[in-house]
Amino acid sequence: MQAQINASLHFEIYYFVDVKMPTLSIIQALFTLLSLALACPFHNGASNPILAAANNNHFRPLQRSNPFSRARTAITNVRIFDGYRLLPASTVIVDRGTIVDVGNSGNAIVHIDGKGGVLMPGLIDAHAHPSDITHLQDLSRYGVTTTMLMACFQPQSCLSLKNHSGLVDVVVGSLIAAAPGSIHGNIVAAVDGNGDRLVYNASMAPQWLDNALSWGPDFVKLIAESPGLDQQTLNVLTKTSQDRRKRVACHASSLDAYEQAAIAGVDDIQHSPSDKPISAGLARRIAFRGQVVTPTLAIMRAISDTSPATRNYTAAEETVRRLKEAGVPIIAGTDSNLVPGLIAIVPFGISLHEELQLLVNAGLSPIEALRAATSTAAKHWGLNDRGVIARGKRADLVLLSGNPLEDISATKTIQRIWLAGVEFSGAVGSF
Repeated sequence: MQAQINASLHFEIYYFVDVKMPTLSIIQALFTLLSLALACPFHNGASNPILAAANNNHFRPLQRSNPFSRARTAITNVRIFDGYRLLPASTVIVDRGTIVDVGNSGNAIVHIDGKGGVLMPGLIDAHAHPSDITHLQDLSRYGVTTTMLMACFQPQSCLSLKNHSGLVDVVVGSLIAAAPGSIHGNIVAAVDGNGDRLVYNASMAPQWLDNALSWGPDFVKLIAESPGLDQQTLNVLTKTSQDRRKRVACHASSLDAYEQAAIAGVDDIQHSPSDKPISAGLARRIAFRGQVVTPTLAIMRAISDTSPATRNYTAAEETVRRLKEAGVPIIAGTDSNLVPGLIAIVPFGISLHEELQLLVNAGLSPIEALRAATSTAAKHWGLNDRGVIARGKRADLVLLSGNPLEDISATKTIQRIWLAGVEFSGAVGSF
């Protein structure tokens, strides 16, 4: 079968994965996904170069002709949430994409009155699946200035999403590491028409990583599921990736998968289980190992709403409470995707604001939720140039009229957005 799955898409099918389903149901689920892959015009092999060319050749010339301002700019009369705390009214100076001063008016050419609003770092969505420029625009218009593309099947198309001035910065993941016979493994095999890019055992893990890292992805994506990679293989993939200085993100949407990911020592556990909540003991072990979690509550709730008989959102929410109590760093991510026909579509950009609200509902304070999408995310992803408002940092900024530290929904009061110092040229997102 010549099925080609969208270059940037991981098909996060937790509604089929890690749940003990009858064999016929699994086959039907897989057939549905493969049918979707065949149906989309950008999912076939011939279209990936077309998509990449559109990303590279259509939008970049439009950017060059767009009068983005890069003049030294003073944003005055703003209360600054610097990624950690709210500071008194002050001024931020931006020059050539960088914050050059905080607190002094400086020698600016352009002056912008913030009118007493809150200036915060650009938001980070640490789990998304954009595939074209429209998705990047949607992320950007809602104040998302960095996103993690959580797995890549076709490098050419994924790389075409990077380095667009005035749009969200994309951090790109590798092909998923999945086992033969697993749900995710069957999808990888369908993409290629064979099983050449599957991980069969621990001994082939180094060679798999050689191949997966050959084109330069920013991080490695593993899959913990049942049936799936055995513990030894997951362990070797994790350690070998980390030895090669690659961060490891691991899909885990069930309690058993969480146990596997914790034992393997992956850097970031993605999702929150929707079968049973993790125990307080497991949460403490995750904290002890220095792991972080991106619970993606937005899609977990969407899946639960669609399949209440098999999915339990309260388990995902309770897991977040226990992780917080144990001191595990929590990062904001949505699993945003726009794949027609899938059980849970989550829109780009706007869904991160929903995620922040869900994190607060699950027990985080507003300031903790804001950190999850700014300073905490940047720190644990090694993005040392962003996530905070400070001298020398990347000028990813969002100006709000409201105060999200009092009410997290105030992140929706967006007035202006800057991405590496370039103000977003389109209309900001509406809610």
